[in-house]
Amino acid sequence: MSSFISKKKVKSNNQNFIVLKFFGFGSITRIVHIIDTVGIARNKITFITLHKNKTLIDLLNLNAIYVKTDTSIALISSLFKLINQIWKTKQSTILDMERVSNLSGIFRLIIGIGKPSCSFYFEPKNTNKKGHRFISLLNKPTTEAIAEMFEKQYTPPITNNLNKTSSNKIFININAGNYFPQRKFSLSKYTELIKELHSENPEWHFYLTGTSSEYEYVELFKNRLISNEIPSSLLFNISGKHNLSEFVNNLKEARVLITNDSGPLHLATFFKVKTVGIWGPTSSHLIGYKDSKQMLNLDLNLECSPCFIHPKSKVAKHCNGNLPCFTSFKPKEMALKINKFVNDY
Repeated sequence: MSSFISKKKVKSNNQNFIVLKFFGFGSITRIVHIIDTVGIARNKITFITLHKNKTLIDLLNLNAIYVKTDTSIALISSLFKLINQIWKTKQSTILDMERVSNLSGIFRLIIGIGKPSCSFYFEPKNTNKKGHRFISLLNKPTTEAIAEMFEKQYTPPITNNLNKTSSNKIFININAGNYFPQRKFSLSKYTELIKELHSENPEWHFYLTGTSSEYEYVELFKNRLISNEIPSSLLFNISGKHNLSEFVNNLKEARVLITNDSGPLHLATFFKVKTVGIWGPTSSHLIGYKDSKQMLNLDLNLECSPCFIHPKSKVAKHCNGNLPCFTSFKPKEMALKINKFVNDY
């Protein structure tokens, strides 16, 4: 297959890009944040993604070709149409952003015949092999690696146009999707944290977010908070009650979002909402954003952290699943940092 790959290098500013990103609600949002930051026009980019991401793609005003997975026939049909459509495009570069997925790698080879292409790998340096570029993800922020795919350099934007509000709406996300549930900060620690925040800010209203499938888990958390003497009148379980566009409109009204590593963290960053990220087995340095007026990262920086670096990482092996990167947090200290961050305009 390598013999078909074009070795001609085309200048990025004249080039169209086809981005392979099948999975990752937050990852797609982060890619668009980087595209905007490094100054690449969105009409130069077409995403190849699953049809279930259409709502997000529409919200972010992106071009996309969808892979349908409802049935085997729909999958095969959409793949054939997709391959044919891409083969017909001229002057396009294939960017595989699936973090060294074998499946996406095979797919990239098929659709990339005659086109320059690029993908991630976990080696110390970037390299070129037979016309294909490999961008290192080893000990490097993903924001920088994504920018390098476009042959650009990422510099965190200055957040002068941060959404500022005196609203008493505090959004709380305790979920982390199904892909990597170890990212969830424990309910007991979250309960202590909210109790500390409430004691200092009795006027705050806590909006507990999630999808419809996460409603019961969030309701369990809400009941825990009530049993810890936080008035039910200040607690709102909004899991599954809004579509994505409605959720974002509500999120923009929040004074702050407090969350573990998750899709909402990237959404809040994209829409310039103050965000507190609670990090454990994953790293804000590698897959998040730097501390700023908009972002506060709470991370204990233990010697064994982060233990999730590669998709095949043995998560929490060193600590036998005890996750001291989460359990060693002191909610009182966390609350002090959050209060200062929220009230510092």
